[in-house]
Amino acid sequence: MPSTSDSDDWETSSEDSEPTTPVCGSCEKSRAELQQPLKRCAKCHSQYYCSRECQKDDWDIHKKICRSSQQNRPKETANIDGLPRPMGDIFRGLGSNDYLHQFSEKDAFCQLIDCYRMRIEDNYTFAGDACGLYAGQNPLPDFRRFLNLAEKRKGVLPLWWSPAKRKECERQAVVGKFSNLNGAVEKHDIVENYGDPLMPMKLRSLAEKIYRKKTGMGW
Repeated sequence: MPSTSDSDDWETSSEDSEPTTPVCGSCEKSRAELQQPLKRCAKCHSQYYCSRECQKDDWDIHKKICRSSQQNRPKETANIDGLPRPMGDIFRGLGSNDYLHQFSEKDAFCQLIDCYRMRIEDNYTFAGDACGLYAGQNPLPDFRRFLNLAEKRKGVLPLWWSPAKRKECERQAVVGKFSNLNGAVEKHDIVENYGDPLMPMKLRSLAEKIYRKKTGMGW
């Protein structure tokens, strides 16, 4: 899925860019009636909302339109960050907490970033729970909360992890070609980038170890 900037994921409406005055998809209030600009759905870019609450209230209706819009959008080939294909037992580490221990620093960074990206994508798709990028916010603070949780889970992070390595990971998360917080991601993007049909399952398993909750159950 194409990467976008923070402002592109939640675009402020204007008369110059829209042929008609947009309204919130839930409360139907226009920009003139609100205290703040309307923001687009981060996934389909076709619906506007005035708040996260309105977005969640409209999710049961909007999700069908949202998914249809995404299917009709042209797909962009993902750029590969050079991650080598996993060797040996494909399930290594999934039964315990040491999954990330088998990878180099850069590769572990990429998988942590993409683990987070898949989790917020799943939360939005299956539960209508928008956070970080999907809530029109700078995604880095939410990713840092994710790393805080990862640091509390015994054995999840490799032995070389340190405050300095964490800063490297955070930097990679905003400058990476594919593994970048500023772009939404879907299952097929992950499979295409890693060349591994089981990678979405691996990342979701890692996310459950970090959040200790299933998709859609928040923090």
